[in-house]
This record gives sequence, C-alpha cells and structure tokens, in this order.
Amino acid sequence: MCGFFGIVGSVVDDFRERALHAALDGLAHRGPDNQATWSSSNVILGHTRLSILDLSNHANQPFSSTCGRFTVAYNGEVYNYKELAAQYSLINLKTSSDTEVVVELFAKLGVASFEQLNGMFALAIYDSEECKLYLARDRLGIKPLYITKSEQSICFGSEIKALEKLGAVSNDVNAPKLNEWFYYGNALGRATILNGVERVMPGNYVVIDTTLCSAAVHTYWAVSKALSRKNPSKIPSEEHAVAKVRELLCSAVKRQLVSDVPVGVFLSGGIDSSAITAFAAQELGRDLSTYSVKFDYDKGVNELPKARQVADMYGTKHHEFEIGGYDVVDTVIKMVEHHDHPFSDAANIPLFLLSQQVRDKTKVILQGDGGDELFAGYQRYNTLANFRKMKLLAKVGNIANNFTRKNAGYYSRQRYIDALLAGEDYQVMAALLTVESKRVPPTRVLSDSYRAKVESHAFDSRYQEIAKKFEAQDLVNKMLMTDLEIILPDIFLEKVDRSTMAASVEVRVPFLDSDLVDFCISLPSRLKVKKGQQKYLLKQALAGVVPRDILYGPKTGFGVPFGYWLKGPLKELFWDGFAKFKLDNPHVFDEKKVARVFSEFTDGRRDDSFLFWKMLNLMIWANTKKVVF
Repeated sequence: MCGFFGIVGSVVDDFRERALHAALDGLAHRGPDNQATWSSSNVILGHTRLSILDLSNHANQPFSSTCGRFTVAYNGEVYNYKELAAQYSLINLKTSSDTEVVVELFAKLGVASFEQLNGMFALAIYDSEECKLYLARDRLGIKPLYITKSEQSICFGSEIKALEKLGAVSNDVNAPKLNEWFYYGNALGRATILNGVERVMPGNYVVIDTTLCSAAVHTYWAVSKALSRKNPSKIPSEEHAVAKVRELLCSAVKRQLVSDVPVGVFLSGGIDSSAITAFAAQELGRDLSTYSVKFDYDKGVNELPKARQVADMYGTKHHEFEIGGYDVVDTVIKMVEHHDHPFSDAANIPLFLLSQQVRDKTKVILQGDGGDELFAGYQRYNTLANFRKMKLLAKVGNIANNFTRKNAGYYSRQRYIDALLAGEDYQVMAALLTVESKRVPPTRVLSDSYRAKVESHAFDSRYQEIAKKFEAQDLVNKMLMTDLEIILPDIFLEKVDRSTMAASVEVRVPFLDSDLVDFCISLPSRLKVKKGQQKYLLKQALAGVVPRDILYGPKTGFGVPFGYWLKGPLKELFWDGFAKFKLDNPHVFDEKKVARVFSEFTDGRRDDSFLFWKMLNLMIWANTKKVVF
C-alpha cells in the first residue's frame, strides 16, 4: 500500500523541488518506508512506499520496466501477480514484487492488462515511446485516485492533499454537489465538492497524451458489463451456488494472505469477519493474529465475546483493545484532515483508533467490507424483496402516523414511510440510503439564496443515472448493483482507505475479490434474500465454518454517538467553528434557522444529529482550507 502523484504538461519544469517534497510529505502516512520521484521531459511521478511485498530497495517506486520504456507509480496490491507472471511468461524478473509484474504485464498487453489484475489498485504508467500516460483504478474503487486538469497541465494523486501541495487545486466549492453531501455525507460519483477536482471512477482508465496535455476516459470493467455476461439458461442450482461461494471466498482469503510482513484480521464477531478468520486460520494456523475492540461509547453493544469465541475456535493469536473517545475533538479534526474534504461517515473514527493500536504489530489487515453489499446483508434488501406488502403498510402508516405525537420518533417513521412511497425505483433507493428527509430537507439551514444554488442539482441524480443501467433487474438486484456503484466506493471504501492509511495500515477486503464478485453478480436475488432471511446464500455457504449462533444471531454493531458528542464534548467546537465560518462565509447558513433546528435537536424534538455532524465536518474543513463558497 502506498501513495503516489503525478504531473503532466509543459509546466513540469516549473515545479520546484520544494513543491515535490511537500507533495511527498503530504502522502507520507500512506508510505512511510520510502519516498522517491522520477521525471522525463514533461512528466513527473512521485511515490511513497509502504513495503509489503519484496521489502528490498529494488522494489521501490517509481519502477521502470526491463526495456526501460514504461515507468509505474502504483498504490495497492495485485494478489494474482504470481499466476499472471506464469501465465504470460514474465521471466527474468528482478524482484519478487507485484509492482514489477504490473508494469511488465502492461508492456506485454497494454490496457488489456487492467482487467487481468485481481486486487485493489490505483496506478499511473508512463509510455516514453508513445508519450502517453495511463491512469487506472480497480474495479470497485477500493483504492482512490483524483485528477485535476488545466490548459497547461494534468495532475493526479492518491489524495487531494498531494494535489494541493502542487498548487493544482482551487478552493472554489462546487455548490450544486453540496446537495448530495447534505443527504449522504459525501459527494457521489465523478465530481467532488471542489470545482475541478474529480475522481477517476472505479473500473476506468484514462489515456493522457503528454504532448497535447489531453485526456480520454475509458471503461475496462463495470458492474453493468459483468451483469450483461450473465446467461439466464445457466443459473446454478442453490446447492451449486452454495458450494461455489464457499470455494471462491476461501480462495479469495488465501490469495489475499500473500505478504512478506505479518497479516492480521479485524475480527468484529460478525459473519463476514468470522468467515475471513476461519479461512485465514486454515492457511496460517496459530500464526494468524486477530484484533477486536471495545469502545467506551458502544452503548453496551459488546462483541468481544463473539469475537473471542471465533478466535478460540480457530486458535488465533487474539488481541483485544478497549479504546476511549475522550480525545474526540482532536480525532474529529484529524479525520477531516485525512479525508481532505468534509466526509461524514463517523465510523472512520473507531476504525482509525483501532488502526493506531495495531500498526506496531502488523502492516496488513483483512476486513469484511463488501459482504453486505454482495450478499444482501442490510434490512433494505429484505424490505425491497417484499416491496408490495411494505408499500401497502406504508400507505396505512402514512395515515396513522399523523395521529401520533410529533417528536423524534414521528419524524423517523415518516422518513421511512416517505421513502417507500417515493415513486420511481431510483427515488425509493435514494431515499432509503439517507437518514435525511425530502419532506424536511437538511438544506433548510441554508440562506434562501445559497439554498437555491445548492438545490439546482437534485440530491438523487446519481441514483437516477445509475438506475438506467439496471432497468431489467428486479428491485433487490437493482439495489445490490446500485450499492456496488455508489455507497461502496463513495462512502464505505473511502472510509476504510483514509482511516486505516492515516495510521499506515493496509486493509484488504476479500469479499471484493474479482472472481467472487463476478460470480455473485451473476446470481438471482432470490438466492441472497430468501424467506425474509438476509445473506441467505452466504449463511448456507458458511455452515460448519462459522458458529451457528453467529450466523443466525441478531445483526449487531454499534453507532458512533456523534449526537451525544454534539450535545457535550463537541458542542463548543461546533459553535466556535460556526462563528468563524460565518465571518468568512456570511451568505451560506441562516444563523436563526441553524439556532432553531439545533434547539429542536438538543430538546429531543427531532434527531438532526447527522445534519449537525455533517455541518461540523464542513466547518472544520472550510475554516482550515479557506475554501470559497
């Protein structure tokens, strides 16, 4: 796992050593083991390395091919690199790293190599003969990659902060994208909330002509393309699907254990992490370390006993931590800094704190992300599997709820009712994925003029865009495929990458293995949600592998109590931040509206904790970066 950046264009000669060192230092947490730059006439590549495979200096990056024509800067891990080297006769390799295989495979296959890579990656490869530079990002967006363009240059990097250090980022806010941010806590899709800063999308590659400083975007893999390969006449039986899932998940875990440093597992005691532990232990036995945590703010939800049960069952070296949220102010500020924008999934905090605890013990961790989106682990999938009945109940509830007291419970019920009655499928899905309500929009705290600017972009437009790809699917599969395209890369995987890399820890996600994802996409939704049971197929596949009480026990986990913090330890930070924000941006928020809604929140009349959590992150970011709204 690493970090990298690059500059293309006629301005390359203008970049001084000080700016390049600043960009490297900005990414040092992603790669504390080595820093280096490489340049040609109009291309600069910079890299910071976290050494995982081939720990020698020979595997440092930027790394050039044997022929000298291609040079790569790369972040991630390709788990099938040994198989690819054998399959394509890549011989006389100088290192035992996946980096060398990536660049030599590109030398042999060109852009066709990207689809061959089973792993998580973002990369830049420069072709000195054609004067072209290629950027690519893994299929599901596990690893980040940002890009900015001007008439004279194109800059790119693993994090926005590297681009800032290069002077390639304007501080102008993309106001219309804030509407998505108000509902989901992040901007969705290609554009960010900073004008001119874009994400390279999952499964995409960009071809940059370094002479003309022009870029063309292409797709080498997409959920919809994988879905189109499904053959309806060859849908496997349930028995075959169960066996295949078990086989593929076991293979994925085994494949992702490849490392020249110790590998551990974040073991929560849930189904996904327990399955990963079970299959990893089959390979490593007592050499496998597992890590579990209890927080002082978990409201009594303690999964340590479940995690301990699995660890004992498989004989791992088990470690338990108890972590407090007493320094929450510093942690919140630090997480805004690492995300480079006001990202609002508060689960980044416990993940960062746990990563800090393990970083002296291991650099590599396996984690269960993706299991819920692949196998239908959330209640919404069950809701959509019974949508006709749920919609009928919502119509009745819409009337009955009007006769209840208008407190926090009323608004929570009404939000769910409105989501089920939202209209078109994409509107239902978009409404189910936010705790905010269109009836009482989160943008109501803005001034009238700025609110109109923000709401010029519909908050659910990304869902409408994605829906066109999956029109032929049933409602459950539409939700599953949409989650793979939106919430997974834009929220969950960003959270995992930034919060763990902030502590220089590499997290791998076996459930997003290419072979496993391709197979699961091909399956009908009736195998994933059956008779009201979520994750039906996965549970069947893990019978005898994971203890039954974990497979069929209630889905637990805990929420980060940012609502409690906003009324207590974060209240002063919120209002001090608001006062400073108002001085620089008096036209954005309506102070009277903010005060009224905050009073309703503290009095318990409405639960607008997520709204104020987002505002806190926004204000910390804006006050630090001096952005222009």
